[in-house]
Amino acid sequence: MKSIKSLLSILVIVSLVMIGLPKSVYAQSAKDAPWLVSVTYQNVGTGPATIIVNFYGEGSATPITFNPLQGIGDGTLAAGAGASFFIGSVSGIPEGWRGNAVISSDQPLVATVVQFSNASGFKMRLLSNGFQASDASEQYLIATTLLNKFNRTTVFSIQNVENAPIRATVRFYDADNNGNLASTITHVIPANSSKYIDMSNPADTGLPASTTSFNGSAIVTAVLDSDGVTPAKVVAAASEYYINRPVAANFEGLPLSRASTTIYMATALCERFGLDTFYAVQNASLTQTAFIEVVYRDTNGNVVARDGRYQIGPGQKKSIATCAPNDGTNMSNFTGSAVIYSYNANTGTTPGAPIVAIGKAQTSLRAPTPTTADAFTAFMGEPAGVSKIACPFIRWANNENFVPSKPGKQRTYIAIQNLESATIKVTVTYKDRNGNTVGTPQVLTIPPYSKGNSDPYSAGAVAAGGTFGMISGEFGYYTDGGFGAGAIIEAHPDNPTAKFIAIVRANNAGASEDYNGPPAP
Repeated sequence: MKSIKSLLSILVIVSLVMIGLPKSVYAQSAKDAPWLVSVTYQNVGTGPATIIVNFYGEGSATPITFNPLQGIGDGTLAAGAGASFFIGSVSGIPEGWRGNAVISSDQPLVATVVQFSNASGFKMRLLSNGFQASDASEQYLIATTLLNKFNRTTVFSIQNVENAPIRATVRFYDADNNGNLASTITHVIPANSSKYIDMSNPADTGLPASTTSFNGSAIVTAVLDSDGVTPAKVVAAASEYYINRPVAANFEGLPLSRASTTIYMATALCERFGLDTFYAVQNASLTQTAFIEVVYRDTNGNVVARDGRYQIGPGQKKSIATCAPNDGTNMSNFTGSAVIYSYNANTGTTPGAPIVAIGKAQTSLRAPTPTTADAFTAFMGEPAGVSKIACPFIRWANNENFVPSKPGKQRTYIAIQNLESATIKVTVTYKDRNGNTVGTPQVLTIPPYSKGNSDPYSAGAVAAGGTFGMISGEFGYYTDGGFGAGAIIEAHPDNPTAKFIAIVRANNAGASEDYNGPPAP
């Protein structure tokens, strides 16, 4: 019997399931739509993985246990292989359920949560990552929280990863009121369970019932309920829903350990590919002020613009638009990357308060295209890089299937940012659902602090996929009706310790969503 020792915690967001509403109603609001979840995961270990999933309903400490590989082959997942499970097929989970899950494995795993709606008008697959046990923290940061602001509302979940009840205190900071603390509320969460915070519910937020609009940030801190003093660990993730369109995005909260005085953003766009990018930068300190500056570089590594400095008070956020740096640079048709720095003053080079950042890409204000009309993505800024990244959700639909009438088919693109001061090489290897290498690994050369791009088509994996039972002209979709594929990004042998980060953009025809490539051992 194998011992289960490598823990991966995944926040499964299945809230706001409104089964009884007519489609003509909920198709107009992503927040009110019926959402479903599947989890795509990849074995990044060296041997076959045995996997168990425990689901916990919101407010419940009683698990629903599920073996996603039961009855499939020998019941294990091969090294390098990927698979998925749909929680609607799990016995004991009813319609309307919401909660969280914990996956346990005897091999290292990475996982991406895929949230989707079958309601009319929805094209998107919302993406966010599961959390490694090391991501759990006594303080979590939600860099942006909205209530009926920009036609969007946020719902986020706090997952207790302790084996005992905790008290989770949430502080909301109002960006439209000088960043002032707007409310503080505490929720008791049972062991291993979760609490969903709906920004439209005063009982969840502690905001006055008269509050009809909010634009700010949130900080979650936790202690054991038994004594109210001992720090307790949580993870958190969020959904940002349009209230007037079938469009939404998912993103992870960030632990205090991922706050830093330097944050890297792997993609920055202005009027390019029909998209603009925006950053929500949050001060992670409860006491210290941050002064931030954003430095943009093109794909050749050249500094193009500097935006800032901007003052951000404790817990507060600052919104940044790539198209509008305050140095006056014309950013039209820009594609590149960015680095955000925090200083302790409006001048000087001394590092300041630690910060976190969330990036969003959405249809361009001045250069929209029909294929980006519903594009709305969210990705995380990173404080540091790694030398190996696993991307468990990679797809490529052929021209026949990449059309709005077939919203389930996608194309994924990878943006890789070099965090080194010298040019580096990285190798991108595409894997089928069984862990086989598809085609020849692609080698990219990336200038300092800049980004490179990869996708299954440019890497030749689409053409090679036919030998592994994939549909002609596709990657990750199979002739037997199955699906699943991933990619591994590694530092090239010429620079084996080079550090980088990656974002994967999954495009449907007319919509898109992002997830950060998680580190791999």
